[in-house]
Amino acid sequence: MRDKVRVLTSVNIVGFILVMMAGWVDTAGVKFFLNERVSFMTGRAAQIGEWLAAGEFEQFFYLLLIVLMFILGAGISTKITRKWGLTGGLTFVGALLFFSALPVYIGEVRFVAIAIPLAMGAQNAATSLTPINRTTHLTGPATDIGIRLSSGDINGAVFWILRWLAFPLGAFLSYEFVEMSFKNDNIDTSLSLIIPSIVIVATGLIQRRYADIQLLEE
Repeated sequence: MRDKVRVLTSVNIVGFILVMMAGWVDTAGVKFFLNERVSFMTGRAAQIGEWLAAGEFEQFFYLLLIVLMFILGAGISTKITRKWGLTGGLTFVGALLFFSALPVYIGEVRFVAIAIPLAMGAQNAATSLTPINRTTHLTGPATDIGIRLSSGDINGAVFWILRWLAFPLGAFLSYEFVEMSFKNDNIDTSLSLIIPSIVIVATGLIQRRYADIQLLEE
């Protein structure tokens, strides 16, 4: 007998929100600050090779910094999440985004080249230690959708399909925010980081209260 299809589970809901915020931050990073997508590293690896081959060492080291910050964020977040749970890891992510918004508010955007990849690496690590799994990229989820469907695991497919819905939704909302900010001088670009920081921290706190998603056993 087939299992009942489950969509609105706590893991699916929390994962959907966090993937959506990854799409938001990724788009804000491209449009406002870095001219680079920093939620996932596959494209960055290809570009590192491209800039190295072209002898564009300034761009090469810039992208290398982004990759290293992503890795560093993942490492720090792993320590925090293992000690204080998913809520601790997500609070760290939100704090990175929030405090990176403060210099943006006064017109200094250089710090975001460090803070955004730190935050996205941190989120990916925090969720990877739980049943939520990865939340900042879609290559693996696309593969898993095919694997799950081929084996008749509908709930497993739904789990990953929701990621594919959430990321472009977050990107869409971020693009809309970007357009509004360009048309309205009263909307500060720092809000593009403050909004996801609040959502991520609130998600961590609410899930602890109502779901308390536990870490996977090592």
